Amino acid sequence: MKKTVISLLTALIVITAAVAFKNVYSCEIPIGNRGIRAAIKEGDLDLLFIGSSTFRSNLNIHTLDEAVNDRAFIISYGGNQYAATSIQYDEIKKRSKAGYGLMVFELDPLMLTEEVKLSDSRVIWDLSFDGKRALWGKLKNEGNAGLPVMYEYFVTSGMDDLITYPVTERFYSTRYYKGAKTDDTKSSGKEFLENEQFDISDSVLIDAQADAVREVIEKCKRDSQPFIFLESPHYYRLEDDPVYVEYHKYFVDLMNEYDVECVYAHDIDFDNHEPDFYEDMSHMSSKGRTVYTEKLVDLLRSRGLL
Repeated sequence: MKKTVISLLTALIVITAAVAFKNVYSCEIPIGNRGIRAAIKEGDLDLLFIGSSTFRSNLNIHTLDEAVNDRAFIISYGGNQYAATSIQYDEIKKRSKAGYGLMVFELDPLMLTEEVKLSDSRVIWDLSFDGKRALWGKLKNEGNAGLPVMYEYFVTSGMDDLITYPVTERFYSTRYYKGAKTDDTKSSGKEFLENEQFDISDSVLIDAQADAVREVIEKCKRDSQPFIFLESPHYYRLEDDPVYVEYHKYFVDLMNEYDVECVYAHDIDFDNHEPDFYEDMSHMSSKGRTVYTEKLVDLLRSRGLL
């Protein structure tokens, strides 16, 4: 009986220590080619993109690096939300002494309709403990911080990455480069793209997300940090959806309110009707991202942003 108790106590101590270590020090564990720490390790950057998997899939990092002498990086998370983006900006400014020529934030109208929630465990992994608490506060304010979510947020989330780190880190380091996808992504074809089902008809504005956009803008202006918002072209079926159009107008009005420079999808001569350019409604094929990024670089140069 005594041995059983000792074993249980030992296991509890080990688990508690692992959880505490993860929450306090996960942001300091070297992650190659992706995330906040990796971006900071790059030093001064001329271009720093902060967004969701759309940026990771739709930007050709090699084309960007060629344009700015290898001083580009993409911070992206699956389903990244503006509530989290605001905190990610704080983390970069607090933890980095580097200079950033231009920060590019993702402009996605549908992000305004996303409930504030845990969308990607990598977000938590990359935040300092102060950042973790700040994001948790946003979840709590929105009523999305019950006990099950708390357990996932502080205990289980990222624990698999911690345990398997020696193996998985090597895999991810080869899959991504400076935050971008490096694989040869094929188009899913016209038949798939024309018939892929999506329904955004019940989307509603989440005030906390719109407020977070305002936070990002105000923080950049406060810090005299050059920035723009960038809308990646979606396959035309999504961009033409009335709900997308509705929230796009809301976003445009918000940008005009703060006099923020933006690059909208229609600003670039990119054919979002071309199936060969897309993997799905929001993510591009390798061909699409190469064509798009070349055109984006040209536009940024024409505006004097590079």
